[in-house]
Amino acid sequence: MIGLTPDPMQVDVFDVTHALDAIRRRGNFPNNELRLLTYVVEQALAGQGANLSQKTIAADVFGRDLVTFHPRSDSIVRTTAANVRDRLFAYYSGPGQDDPVSIELARGTYVPSFSLRPKLSANAASRLWSARVAIESRTVTGYDLALKYLETVLGESPSLSLALALKAEALASQAIHGARPRPNLEEARRLAIRAIDQTKPVWQAYLSMGMVQHALEWNWPGAAESYGKAVELSGGEAAVHVLYNAYLVARGRTREGIALLERTVDKFAYSNPTYLGDLSMMQILAREYVAAGSTIDAAIAVAPGYYQHHLNLSILLEAKGDPEAAVRVLDETPLKLMERPVTWGLRAMFAGFSGAPDVARRRLTWLRTIERTGKYIPPSQLAACWLGAGDHDKAVEFLERAAEHRDPLAVWFHAYPFFRHLHGHRRFQRLMDTIGVVWRSAAAAG
Repeated sequence: MIGLTPDPMQVDVFDVTHALDAIRRRGNFPNNELRLLTYVVEQALAGQGANLSQKTIAADVFGRDLVTFHPRSDSIVRTTAANVRDRLFAYYSGPGQDDPVSIELARGTYVPSFSLRPKLSANAASRLWSARVAIESRTVTGYDLALKYLETVLGESPSLSLALALKAEALASQAIHGARPRPNLEEARRLAIRAIDQTKPVWQAYLSMGMVQHALEWNWPGAAESYGKAVELSGGEAAVHVLYNAYLVARGRTREGIALLERTVDKFAYSNPTYLGDLSMMQILAREYVAAGSTIDAAIAVAPGYYQHHLNLSILLEAKGDPEAAVRVLDETPLKLMERPVTWGLRAMFAGFSGAPDVARRRLTWLRTIERTGKYIPPSQLAACWLGAGDHDKAVEFLERAAEHRDPLAVWFHAYPFFRHLHGHRRFQRLMDTIGVVWRSAAAAG
């Protein structure tokens, strides 16, 4: 869950102390949850937030013996922290809705964030939270819902930096999942600029601007500056966000992203499905297939219904030389096909690699039929179909179209293992150079 952390100088220690006292008085928190919240707030105020982990909390709050404490078998810290997060949301939607300062314990961290609260109605505050949850689903419906919720919030508070930034993020992310990329990214740019121009911009504003700069503009120095600001203002939280991961891959820094995600995953004892999914994909892109397999196994055990784990497994199986198994996994993915446009071309491609190019040709016919109804079909998915059909020239042609449309996935074309078949193609090489990614082709490495 993304946090609300703005410029840390906006909220001082005195304000946070009063916010914590208000929760003690009116929050109706159970003792164990209040102890955990008080501890992490006090540690953060003392400048020790970077040292907060399941083990330190287990020892200092719950008296666990660190010699015998095992986070995977003893869930007291992560369970209590999850309850605290829910309790804080309920508190700020109810008795604390008029509190001037909020304390948040975002999912994915034990470091609390503090922010001056906008004057939102209970309905708008609920919609703001719901939008953030919807964005995390990474599905067509999720992004549609997030944008709907954010319209409600912005109708009440049109200059709220967080709502503007989240809408920019939703639009930019939606561009990966079947929406027309360029208009989405151009609107995301306008929203990110507005979010940054507010008196107290949130870090998500700079994160969204970084996404626009790397996906729409291919402005790598500008993206580096924006992402750097986001990481700084978020206290490092932005460094494990999927948008920043995309930037790192494009700059040839995939293993840097892996290291950041590994630390985050380890801190949560392999219990966060989103970070597990992002970690396994980064490991695949770095060609660390053994590690990726282990991460995917853990991810499916934690969240078997989360489609990203099955998608990553399919990509991994093809990369390891078993496209038939990759097709079977795609067919069993627990999410309806129309909710996951990022897989539309993969099945055709993997079937073609399995010796069934006719399947790829049928998928091309199906996608063209849908396209004639006015629905946007990402050219990258058509490129995958052409690759499965054995036509490399057509595959590169459609990757070029995807880049012209500013498909955000274009900055990862060089890293996806299934596009290794195109690395020796001169037009593919020119395309990567035009986009400006840092890469070394499989053909050159061979």
